[in-house]
Amino acid sequence: MKRALAALASAFSYFTVIPLGPLAAGPAPDAYALSFLPLVGAVVGALAGAAGLLAAQHLPTLAAAIVAWACAIGLTGAIHVDGFLDSCDGLLVTASVERRLDILRDPRHGTFAVAGMAMLAAFWIAAIAQLSPVLWIPALAFSGALARAAAVCNAWIFPYARAGAVTRSFEARPSPVVMTIVFALLAYAAWHLPPPARVALVGAPLAAAAAGWWASRRLGGGLTGDVYGAIAVIAEVLILLAFGVR
Repeated sequence: MKRALAALASAFSYFTVIPLGPLAAGPAPDAYALSFLPLVGAVVGALAGAAGLLAAQHLPTLAAAIVAWACAIGLTGAIHVDGFLDSCDGLLVTASVERRLDILRDPRHGTFAVAGMAMLAAFWIAAIAQLSPVLWIPALAFSGALARAAAVCNAWIFPYARAGAVTRSFEARPSPVVMTIVFALLAYAAWHLPPPARVALVGAPLAAAAAGWWASRRLGGGLTGDVYGAIAVIAEVLILLAFGVR
């Protein structure tokens, strides 16, 4: 139990701006701590949904949806969005594998990143705004958790792309026990949410695996942390959009 709490604290400290002080296990989570990332996503989504719901009491739905969207990004310190931006520049460019990996390391963002963020933001906000504000807390919690779980599953399939790189999160595999519990909780939640949630429960991991396969082909057979972040945010938007399917 102590190890699990320390791992959860490590995941929160690294992937959010929520201060946990001495509870954090270190500056970067290991593979076991990475297994708790879906729980982090659930908390971030619930808090963002609550902020949007509160804003909806005083603002139009679209404006309140923007509040929820901004909170979802702000609470994570934009770590996953930054991965998405880097991935847009690194994966979409026509270049060698080595050059793509260099671009992924570059903190500057180019044309692909700007265009990608514009489209991502539009779909993300629209996906939230299409839902009744009363659904924002469960929908954002579910999508945040499932999207991260789907992304993390790729660590079982693909190696880390940078040979010789020191990374505690992706050179090992997530805990099968923790991930089984996570998906059991997601299945329980999906059963109590609108029917599209059940489709997303199956579709999101498959789509994330397909995205991981495509990205790995662009990076010489592996993935990077930036790509994991990109897969997570894209999956989250797609899951939220699925809630609007009738």
